[in-house]
Amino acid sequence: MDRKKLIEPILYLVLLIALLAPRLPGLDSYTTLDEPYWLSMGANFYYALGQREFQNTVYEYQPAVTTMWVVTAGMLAYFPEYRGFGQGYLDYNKGWMDGFLTDHAKSPLTLLVFSRVIQVFVIAILFLILYSLLQRFVPKPVAAFVIMFASFDPFFMGQSRMLDHEAMLSLFVMISLLSLTIYLAKERRIGFLVLSGVAAGIAQITKSSAIAILLPAGVLFLTQILQERGDGFWKAVLNNAKILAFWLVLLVGAYILFWPGMWVAPKKMLYEVYGNAFSYAFQGARLTVTGDLETSRFSLETNGAGILSLIEVIVRRTTPLTWLGVLFGFAIPFTRSDDWAGVRGRLFTLLWMTPIAFIVMFGIARGRNSPHYLLCCYLALNILAGLGWLYVLKQISNRFAARSQQFQYAGFAVLAILQLWSAVSFYPYYYTYENPILAHYKRDASFPLFPYGEGLEFAGQYLASLPDAKNSTALVYYSRGSFSYYYPGITTGFKPYYIDGVHADDLLHAIKSANYLVVYYAMQGQPGKYRPYINALSGAKPIHEVWIDGRKYVIIYKVDEIPQSVFDALAKLPSAPQ
Repeated sequence: MDRKKLIEPILYLVLLIALLAPRLPGLDSYTTLDEPYWLSMGANFYYALGQREFQNTVYEYQPAVTTMWVVTAGMLAYFPEYRGFGQGYLDYNKGWMDGFLTDHAKSPLTLLVFSRVIQVFVIAILFLILYSLLQRFVPKPVAAFVIMFASFDPFFMGQSRMLDHEAMLSLFVMISLLSLTIYLAKERRIGFLVLSGVAAGIAQITKSSAIAILLPAGVLFLTQILQERGDGFWKAVLNNAKILAFWLVLLVGAYILFWPGMWVAPKKMLYEVYGNAFSYAFQGARLTVTGDLETSRFSLETNGAGILSLIEVIVRRTTPLTWLGVLFGFAIPFTRSDDWAGVRGRLFTLLWMTPIAFIVMFGIARGRNSPHYLLCCYLALNILAGLGWLYVLKQISNRFAARSQQFQYAGFAVLAILQLWSAVSFYPYYYTYENPILAHYKRDASFPLFPYGEGLEFAGQYLASLPDAKNSTALVYYSRGSFSYYYPGITTGFKPYYIDGVHADDLLHAIKSANYLVVYYAMQGQPGKYRPYINALSGAKPIHEVWIDGRKYVIIYKVDEIPQSVFDALAKLPSAPQ
């Protein structure tokens, strides 16, 4: 067999193993905050498909259709008969599906693991597609290194192990933009344009924030018009307008094709998605809170503070290798070497325009901005960083002409291993990574950057090890999934309004009705409305605490050991600040 033909499948196999190996282990060892809700929504989606009630395949502004398809696949693999019991649509906010599964000898945690495994394989396949596109710009081994470097980013890798939309969204966006760049600037093959439009459409049904793709896509089209203006400016505009129109048709077609709700109730689907998205962005909350879209209430964050805070989040969660690689990457446009002709133009542009689009969009919106909303920025910046490291290695290896290629490949291996180690040293979550340089100079030892429910599984497992655990009750903040999947007793949820200073009787009744009180200190311990509550509990001695990476995450109290003085203090909590 030809050596070159043999190398290609080997590279795909090595990449696949590298992508799966750090993502598959320990998928049953923790549960994050939103995953139980996505399981419930996915179960409703699966039920709607089984009943042919496609109008019920919607979830507000997300719209999370790809995630719902992943859960549907998990259902088909683990509990296909779910759609045939006639239970209807179980309220995802109340966690009724968990009890329904248990009543039918099924485990919510097992369903979560099935869904996670399926999503991990989907993500691995998307990365392989991204690799096949990237090798149009750089040699195959280089493209393989860049993909590994980007996929090993700790925060991205941690998020890609969750049942969530952001990792898939990021990959669909990047696949769409890369294939569009290839079509416009390198190979006018219709397959690349089709892939770009379809990927863009699937990105939109993954999450409405994918609308940010229009900025880098628009820049690519504008750049192409400027490139073709020598043959006539308006001719270039018309030619690219036709391409753009076809691209948008493909986007809309994929949006409709892969979302059954669009087949029967497009108006309802679009209102739920974009009505909620606009309400969130301009009014600060969903339609269930604001009631309707009212333009007189529209406003944006225009002081720049939101944008700066998001940039800080990205900087704190990326590795020093990514920092340096991005800096090196910005040197690429200034090199005159023909080796970089394909990188320093359109590819370089989309790799920095994409993060700008997402940062600006979320930085000026009034809704909640969680760190994972920016996951597309991590992917783009790490691809740029991988190319930046390639640039440096090429410059250095030129001094060792006899073994320049071996030097580069050795450098690739070392950088990929170091990037991977940055993540796996925070196993099993990975996303709890914090850049050690910033952590040294700016670290609050009490609180993580943003907790996703990690640590609560340890609390559930600890209480499960105590005598008569099955007959006990725990009152828990963030109770569902993160704790309840690991605790055999009765789990009751701590309601945020308990500490508002008005519902003291409800708070005391809830605590005294439980055997254990579980405080999620990673969230409740942060300065704010829970501070008086935490201070009141300081008079009680915990029976157990959960610490991760030098930070306190969970405090567990045995209710019958809490002194009366603490209950007296809890009965007098001041009104909580909003």
